[in-house]
Amino acid sequence: MLAGLREALAPPEFHGARWTARRLANFYLSRWEEARGRTVLASRPIKLTIEATSACNLRCPACFTGAGEVGRPRGGMAPDLFRGLLDELGPYLFELEFYNWGEPLLHKPIVGMIADTHARGIATTVSTNFSFPWDAERAEHLVAAGLSVLGVSIDGARQESYQQYRVGGDLDLVLRNCRLVADAKRRLGSSLRLIWEFHAFPHNVDDVPAARALADEIGMEFIPSKGWVVGEEWDPQSPYRFLWLPSSPRRCWFLWRQAVVNNDGGVAPCCGTFYREDDMGHLAVRAGDLGSQTFREVWNGARFRKARGFYRRYEAQGDDAKLICFDCPATKAWHGWTRHRAAGGDVATFDPGYTPNQAFNFFFERRPTRS
Repeated sequence: MLAGLREALAPPEFHGARWTARRLANFYLSRWEEARGRTVLASRPIKLTIEATSACNLRCPACFTGAGEVGRPRGGMAPDLFRGLLDELGPYLFELEFYNWGEPLLHKPIVGMIADTHARGIATTVSTNFSFPWDAERAEHLVAAGLSVLGVSIDGARQESYQQYRVGGDLDLVLRNCRLVADAKRRLGSSLRLIWEFHAFPHNVDDVPAARALADEIGMEFIPSKGWVVGEEWDPQSPYRFLWLPSSPRRCWFLWRQAVVNNDGGVAPCCGTFYREDDMGHLAVRAGDLGSQTFREVWNGARFRKARGFYRRYEAQGDDAKLICFDCPATKAWHGWTRHRAAGGDVATFDPGYTPNQAFNFFFERRPTRS
């Protein structure tokens, strides 16, 4: 009880964010509404994920884009859509992520988008494969824009192991680009967190010591994690663990705290969904276009209200049962947890009924029926 209260009252930790009274008030309102399972929200998201571009240059096998799937038209986010989101949600946001299923640094306006976001006191994060031509000037512009975190996905210390997952990637090119950014960071005295993101698999796990040494040499933080796989999880006893897992059963934070907007204006229920059929609504990309004129219309629209309502009462009929949130492992686990807790159980003895890798497969194996 006390641990849960401390977690609820703890202020948010986002590297590079500027605290304001409005942001903090919205943060605590969001926590309060989530704790009570409110379906119509007065709060705004505290974090926003946007798909700067849905295009990517690699063919990573456990990624929808890499596997050749098409969830929506490929392309970059229109400036009008981005500015509208920033104007509406910026005063409440602590962090803005510029990536999901595409490679954000392929989007030409990305540096300006980061600079505009940073100027509003919002933390900015990019995750990149960085396997494309870059130069010292662009590295300096990227750092000078005020980027808070640059995560680089490098799953190996040798080309032979690296390319098994980062299909089409060039390890030497990636490391060269990382050194350019590290040099720019030192020159500018930037507080940028430059992170080597290492996803461990059976084919590259022996590379971890060498990769860690390379990261130290360049000046990068080294963060290894377990790699998602399509199908059965590799070595469940491995010391490596999946990232971004909640420490205790809870309502899905995407329905109350974090929003995801795609390049075409589609508002997704979470970062795990890919197809436009699972969107909760659609924002007008430009003034006069069809679609919702404000994010708030979608945030409190019928689909979001239904999805939040599943956490109160787990039942649906007709089209409501087709919402991805109804079958989502997070929704099912919440109701399993409420039954377990009512029977006197605690977190230590709770089994959610799925593993993290099975949860990944739920999203990856889901395909819409299209004519």
